Amino acid sequence: MNWKTRVALAGGLLGLLIGVASAFVYIRTVTAEQGDKKDVALPPVKPTDVLPIVITAVGLLRTIAGLGSRE
Repeated sequence: MNWKTRVALAGGLLGLLIGVASAFVYIRTVTAEQGDKKDVALPPVKPTDVLPIVITAVGLLRTIAGLGSRE
């Protein structure tokens, strides 16, 4: 297995773990706010709530891409 495949697999696994952890945190927050009832309504997600997450993700991608430069 070459280094590109190892890096892609490591990045994919890391992204998977972060995504699952984020989902569990979101579920725990919704459950804490609405209680542990059977009919939990998923709260609407507004674009103004998502925008800071997108900006942070783009910044993180730019930082990771910068790791490969040889300055």
